[in-house]
Amino acid sequence: MDKIRIGTRKSQLALWQARKVSDLLKSRGLRTEIVSLSSGGDRSLGGDLSSAVGQFIHSIDAELKNDNIDIAVHSAKDVPVTYQEGICNLAYLERGCTNDLLIFNDSTKGLRLKELLSTNTETSVDDALEIIPINGMVGSVSGRRQSFVLSRRPDVIPISARGDIETRLSKLKQGRFDAIILAEIGIKRLSEDGLLDDNFLNLNAYRIEEKDWPTAPGQGAIAVHCKTENREKFREVGEILNHKNTRVNVENERLILQQLGGGCLFPCGINATGSQINATIAPSNWREVYSVGMRFPLIEFEGEISSFNVVIENQRIAQIESSGSGPKIVSTLNSDRLSRNLILSGINVVNLPVLDLEPLANNWPSEFIDRSIPKNKWPFLVLTSPFAARCAVEIAKENKDISRLQWIAIGEGTARACFKQGVTVSLCAKSRNSEELFKFLDSTFDKSTEFLLPRSSVSKDNLFNNLKNVGFNVTIWTGYRNKSRVVDECDISGSDVLLLSSPSSAKSWEENGLPIPRNILCMGQTTKEAVESTPFFAGSKVEALQGPTSEFLKMWWNQRRSVEDESSTKDK
Repeated sequence: MDKIRIGTRKSQLALWQARKVSDLLKSRGLRTEIVSLSSGGDRSLGGDLSSAVGQFIHSIDAELKNDNIDIAVHSAKDVPVTYQEGICNLAYLERGCTNDLLIFNDSTKGLRLKELLSTNTETSVDDALEIIPINGMVGSVSGRRQSFVLSRRPDVIPISARGDIETRLSKLKQGRFDAIILAEIGIKRLSEDGLLDDNFLNLNAYRIEEKDWPTAPGQGAIAVHCKTENREKFREVGEILNHKNTRVNVENERLILQQLGGGCLFPCGINATGSQINATIAPSNWREVYSVGMRFPLIEFEGEISSFNVVIENQRIAQIESSGSGPKIVSTLNSDRLSRNLILSGINVVNLPVLDLEPLANNWPSEFIDRSIPKNKWPFLVLTSPFAARCAVEIAKENKDISRLQWIAIGEGTARACFKQGVTVSLCAKSRNSEELFKFLDSTFDKSTEFLLPRSSVSKDNLFNNLKNVGFNVTIWTGYRNKSRVVDECDISGSDVLLLSSPSSAKSWEENGLPIPRNILCMGQTTKEAVESTPFFAGSKVEALQGPTSEFLKMWWNQRRSVEDESSTKDK
């Protein structure tokens, strides 16, 4: 037989897998050559994977069709449930471990990664997730991992963790997130061959029990593809490489995944052992449920594959209303998550949006990426509000290059607005205003970094000017218009509290001539300054939020109630 050309991606793990295939074939007297290639997934940094199913697979398999390689080596979990026309699976190598690891910087919890890999110690999901602080950030773009975490911890913010294993762990070390979830098998394979730096192996981790956290279909297995017409030609190759039990288990997992109508990004875990399967699946609207701050139950099945008949449905989102009596917060933010959180804490809230968003699509650049430069030199898209997030998602439907970029959210609300629409941001600055966002960007990035900054039609240029003044390359444009909404009436009394989300909201409130209570809370110093400079709001006490929105509002409200109760007692 001629020398067998083995196609693979260029990452350390992909090359490890190709060498494994090569070594098995060489041990049986066959000659091989490893051909490393770039895939579509390697040419993207963004957190929107919805349009990139099979991104690590198709471009490599295309080289099979072009006869530039003889076989292609893939991680089985990345392979779509439907093969490209003219491509088939030749073999599955013996499967490795299928656990996920939760890895973090805190050296006081869990075990050092290099110690954990030498043990069989497992930790329950709930115990493992305790390492993540309230409103903490977890690195993962996997729908399965994200949904499994958020079903238990709706406070957590998912952050995109793209790149090879070393790149992802570097982002953890840099503090982009509080923890990251990775497949154990990849780390194990690299560490056993001395390909993972001790700097990473000294991180701490938990191995998550698979009972309540089943693996992704195919995880831990290596798939080998060939052209369908060459299946017989490479029959000997397939016999050398194929592991029968692995093939049975992986194909059963893929069969269930196909029945569910999903692909490699589908939010489910399926672990097959022969004809027995253990499956856990998120409800269809899990992103929406998370966006309002609710926990959601996962659908679980354990039994014979022949009896699998799970139907995935939407979880009902129960509406929670204020008691209807007593003082209330009237919020222009229109956040279901915030209002639900406050109402459950005994605070009456009414959402009253006073703005409409109008994307200005023609103002957006037509080209975002210079493909002649390395990916790590590509610009970052900076989003300064949930409005900006919604607009970017809309524009990205027409210009896919936007989805290839890394997105930075000013705060949690903007990050969650992106996530609800299917995009996981790469960074969340957790900033309350443009001044704090500037400090975050200035302290986090090298001055050679380029930022793309879509702004509203009424935004000031403070952030742009501050970034330019310290040496950053910034492109700014008016990406959307905040239009005042006509509001006919508003039930608000002097004892209520008005929460204004932006200077535009304050302007719309004035244009509508709506009643003004004695207390006004503003999101950000810029909004506070806009309100204080407007005679319409004269006579009200104006304050800016001093912390994360819901936490500060609860504290502020309770302190206010205590003062009012004390004053009422003195009057008596």
